Amino acid sequence: MAAKLPRAKKRFGQNFLVAENILPEIISAAEVSPEDTVLEIGMGTGILTEALAARAGQVISVEIDRELYAEYVPRVAIYPNVHVICGDFLQEAENIFRGARGRLKVIANIPYYITTPILEKLLEYRARLSVIVLMVQKEVAERICSEPRNSAYGSLTVFLRYYADARLICIVSPECFRPRPQVDSALIRLDVRPELKYQPLSEKRFFNIVRGAFWGRRKTLRNTLKQSPYTHYTAAMLEKLERETGLDLNRRGETLSIEEFVRLADVDFAS
Repeated sequence: MAAKLPRAKKRFGQNFLVAENILPEIISAAEVSPEDTVLEIGMGTGILTEALAARAGQVISVEIDRELYAEYVPRVAIYPNVHVICGDFLQEAENIFRGARGRLKVIANIPYYITTPILEKLLEYRARLSVIVLMVQKEVAERICSEPRNSAYGSLTVFLRYYADARLICIVSPECFRPRPQVDSALIRLDVRPELKYQPLSEKRFFNIVRGAFWGRRKTLRNTLKQSPYTHYTAAMLEKLERETGLDLNRRGETLSIEEFVRLADVDFAS
């Protein structure tokens, strides 16, 4: 445990990782080696940064909290392979990826309230990434790693799995953080695909159908695709969808695989 910890700031959603015994699991999950450049989102007190410095070829760490940066950057400044940026990752991402070489591995204990924006930003630069290992809220981890017909399966699942393979590494107790979060956490790994596995004719239409399918939980596809603000399909369009895909639109969105969503998206209404 760290002997001294700064006061956590609510506006940054800070829960500092203090359990050193979880560090090898995090590093192992990302398979960090001396050939790797690792991007760490959130230096915090530097506990994970130090562990990464011992294993990775280069570590680029981003810390939004200026006071935290000033207090703890000396802890990691002794490592020649560590570079710390004081700034907001969501704003600094373009500069980071422009300046880094090769495909990066991302390791982060991120504020839970901005999990989705960070994932979306990372996937903008997916061509520059190989592995993403994140500490997230357990409920979010279950959503990301779930399969069709599971109650946790939703639009976030499909969005992420479109670009990457996902697996849950382990559940992490609130005791591993200070202050203790009110929920369990989980470590997940995303393996970003260098080439897309799924190739709908229109990505925009594909994602609109996914959003529409999950717009009304526990509603059938027939109802959600007709009523959602993302689709507005007419009765005639729904009939064509069902006829050309062979899919039963009385099913619910959470029962469909990504391949089935692609089949729906590829129906051409222009002809």
